[in-house]
Amino acid sequence: MRIPCKVSYPAGSAFPQSPAQHSGIPLNPEKRVNSVKNILTSLAVVALAGSLSAQTTYLSEDFDLNTVPPAGWTHVNNNAGIGVGWVSDLAGRAWHADEAGVGTTDFTLVSPVMDLSAAGGVYLHFDGETNWANYLANHPSSLGDGVSTMEVSTDGGVTWAVVWTDTAQTSGDTYSPTVDLSSYAGNASVQVGVHFYGTFAQEWWVDNVVVDDQPGSGGGLTYGITNLVAGQVASFTVSGATPGGTVLLGYSLTGAGPTATPYGMVDMDAPINTLASLTADANGDAAFAPTVPGGAAGATLYTQGLDVSSSTLTNSLAEPVL
Repeated sequence: MRIPCKVSYPAGSAFPQSPAQHSGIPLNPEKRVNSVKNILTSLAVVALAGSLSAQTTYLSEDFDLNTVPPAGWTHVNNNAGIGVGWVSDLAGRAWHADEAGVGTTDFTLVSPVMDLSAAGGVYLHFDGETNWANYLANHPSSLGDGVSTMEVSTDGGVTWAVVWTDTAQTSGDTYSPTVDLSSYAGNASVQVGVHFYGTFAQEWWVDNVVVDDQPGSGGGLTYGITNLVAGQVASFTVSGATPGGTVLLGYSLTGAGPTATPYGMVDMDAPINTLASLTADANGDAAFAPTVPGGAAGATLYTQGLDVSSSTLTNSLAEPVL
């Protein structure tokens, strides 16, 4: 089992406000400190290293807070059984044990509602790992009745459609699939369900669940924010970075770009300031857990990251502070 060692600021720490530290989110955009460090210098004339197409992220959850279900998600016991269902493995992943001896378990971990009404292409990406694979019902030498599926609902969870099924052949199999959900584009109420079923069944780990408009970004450099609520501890996470390398998080309070930089086009308007400089761990994961200032409610944070070692930009995010 992979046990990542997350690099993070202590929970409860405040957004740094001094330019000698990392520049944070000001309580009032009009009063932010001038001349703080730029993460990606905007240049009018420069030979760009490439360009980055704009990306829209509808859902991003890395489970790094070790709380399952995460904020905004729900945990549904479909058959009122006595099993525990989905929990954190305390290493930054959601986990469902085989729960032998408790009868049939049937649990779905349900995402927040996504508005895909303006979407074009839509894709689901996630990382998974299966143990006791031969207890999957579809295994060629099956010893059990287990089923692991990714599902989609457009009616608040009343009905579900299977969009991906676990077909692992060997215990310890890991995978990072990309599932095309473009048929759901145009729908204003879409949820993803991580569904586990079984009596004599498998174990299943799920991590880095992302829904975006990029068909090839599964398992790659992924940036996510959860619980961006004034007065509460937020979680900023990057996965898929260069192990041991520096990850810079930049932000703007003025708009979503695009702005030309030496690293490509970024989805932030100038001025672009540094939110945090992080060091990725051996698994390529980095995290930042600050307390959001109480006066930041109502602002929108336009933010994007950079893996310095590879000069690769993360997906961009436009997150309102609640």
